[in-house]
Amino acid sequence: MEPKDILFDVVNTLSSPLIVLETSDSDYSVLYANEEMHKLLKNDTFEEIEVEKPKELELTDEFLTLLSSYKDEPNSNNLTLYDVEVFGKIYNINFSKNSNRLFIIFAEISLEKLFENITFHDLGGACNAIVVVLNAEGKVVDMNECFLNFVGMKKEEAYEKAFFETFIPGDINVLNHYMQELMTSDSPHQQFVTPMKNQDKEVHRINWQVSKVVKQNQSFVIAVGSDISKFVEQNANLKRQLQSIKVGFDYFPFAIAYMNAKGEFIKMNSSFIKMFRIKDENKKIKFDQIPVLKKSVGFEKMSEHIKLIKEMSYKVEHNIKGEAGKLKVNIKMLSGKQKDSKFYILVAQKVTI
Repeated sequence: MEPKDILFDVVNTLSSPLIVLETSDSDYSVLYANEEMHKLLKNDTFEEIEVEKPKELELTDEFLTLLSSYKDEPNSNNLTLYDVEVFGKIYNINFSKNSNRLFIIFAEISLEKLFENITFHDLGGACNAIVVVLNAEGKVVDMNECFLNFVGMKKEEAYEKAFFETFIPGDINVLNHYMQELMTSDSPHQQFVTPMKNQDKEVHRINWQVSKVVKQNQSFVIAVGSDISKFVEQNANLKRQLQSIKVGFDYFPFAIAYMNAKGEFIKMNSSFIKMFRIKDENKKIKFDQIPVLKKSVGFEKMSEHIKLIKEMSYKVEHNIKGEAGKLKVNIKMLSGKQKDSKFYILVAQKVTI
């Protein structure tokens, strides 16, 4: 069997639904769909569809709605939508666009795994994450072992307990009002801090990451909490550490700078200013305004290449104190959902020729 035939067979029998579309303005046509995708789109007569017959499969209204949601997202050439309920299941859906072709793969996740696989760092050190699932009435319908250990209950004891009344000290009317706002909000993800009683009735401060999901027309809240009590107690020490980091930035042994999504340096240490002979450190300096970086790297090319691997490394020729030398320039990208949330850390150091 030829390698291309082996590859086709693997993709065609993949357990994850996969589809390739051709895009034209607002229209989509199917170039290829594997067996699992045919099942999702309810093509019960699927046998083996040739690539030469792409129009045998039609997109459903539900699928077209999904594509509409994808188009509304910024920077959608390479995008993952998380916890999407479609075709009666929940998926993480990856979209990858190349020219006029759109590659989509669905990774199914069960409701339990929505919270079992979340790994928030627990600053308190007691457990990795407290996870509790509430229904629309604020009653506990599922939870993890960490939650049960924290409150000192068995699963059957905690099941269907009113979460706020049982575990969260505070004005119950205010808490119930917040719950109602959470269930009716358009935002599926929120964050807040509350007190919470442990099995010894001691009150801890819990930082909650909250997600709202809808399953079979019922709304649920998945709350993932970290005990930040020790963090709050040591707040003064943390402030001192942060101040130390700020001071250390200027005395870092390498040249280091922070740069925004537009390629503009927003903070530079003294070594960076000296290495690249920047005369006015208070003036806004862009990446391509530093001749050696523009010539050897170029912001536009770098920002395009770094999208996939998040970190780039370059060796560039640089005249240092009148002598030819080389610099190693490392650039790391941190990014959020929005385009302008990209943030770059640039570190430069001398290397031997």
